Formats: sequence, C-alpha cells, structure tokens
Amino acid sequence: MVSQGVGGHEGYSGMPLWKIQQQNAAHREAALQESLAYAAKRTEPVIPPNILAEAVSVGGPPGGKPLARHVLIKCLRKVAQNSRVDLPDTGLFQNQAPIGLYCLFDGQSCAGEPGPAASEYCARNFYKKVLENLASLPAGCTSETFVKAALVKSFEDLDKDLLESQPDVRDGCGAAVALL
Repeated sequence: MVSQGVGGHEGYSGMPLWKIQQQNAAHREAALQESLAYAAKRTEPVIPPNILAEAVSVGGPPGGKPLARHVLIKCLRKVAQNSRVDLPDTGLFQNQAPIGLYCLFDGQSCAGEPGPAASEYCARNFYKKVLENLASLPAGCTSETFVKAALVKSFEDLDKDLLESQPDVRDGCGAAVALL
C-alpha cells in the first residue's frame, strides 16, 4: 500500500468523481443564479437623486444667475443606492450611518472672472464624481487619507470634465466641501 503523500494518491479525498461533479454543478448553478439576480437588479431604472442645488447670492450681475450654488445631500448612501453605485463597506464606511455631503461652489471667489457657469456645473456634477471615486476605493483603502485623496481626485476630474465639455467657460469657481 502506498502512503498518503508518497505516490499517486495526493489530494484524493475518497469521494467518487460523480459526486464531485454533482457538487461542482450545484455550485455553478448557484453562482449563475446569483449573477443573474445581480444583473437584473442593475437593469432596474435609476431613480434620480433628491438633491438641492440652489443658493442665494448677493452681488453679481443684476437680473443674472446667482454666482453661488450649494449642494446638500443628507444621505449619500441613498443617492449611491439609487444611482446603482456600490460604496465601500469597510473602514470609515463600516457602520451604516448616513453620509452627508455639503458643498458650496462660489463663482465670485476664483482666479478668473466672476460668473455662474462653473459654479452651476460643479454643483450639478460634483456628487457624481465623489460617488465614482469613493466606489473605486479598494476594500482595504478606506481610511481618512484615502477618502481625502478621493475628494481631491473628484475636484480634478470635475475640472477636467468642465474644461472638456464647456471650453468657452471663462469664469472659475471656489469650493468648500464637507463629507460627514
């Protein structure tokens, strides 16, 4: 008799091949059903987020658009869920408490000319960039440092998109953001 580990029986569990094939088929079927359920969930229509993007501004051109915009999102988790974006669930995101996103975009405090175009664009699109960058964080990289880096990258992505989509915009935008 050949002992375990010396010869041709390494890894042999004693289970018949037909039983192993049957278990593998069951595992494949369960994985297929889980994948189909996930895909079906993803094809449901995206619910538009309930986001307030308005502000009152003193100053600026008379009769024109206000120069400042603010965004108040009481629960970024709900917006992510309705937008079909999976936020991390480790590190800072571990407990399921609501995440608030509060932003102020000011078209007056910029390096360029004061104007409403850049601040309006930022108010309407910043939360999308934040969701995208937070969702792309690896599971082990959800500390405060990585979340700050995701916010900085959101500003960089937003700036790049604004310049690509609206090259004729000459005004700028200052921002203050709090992610709580």
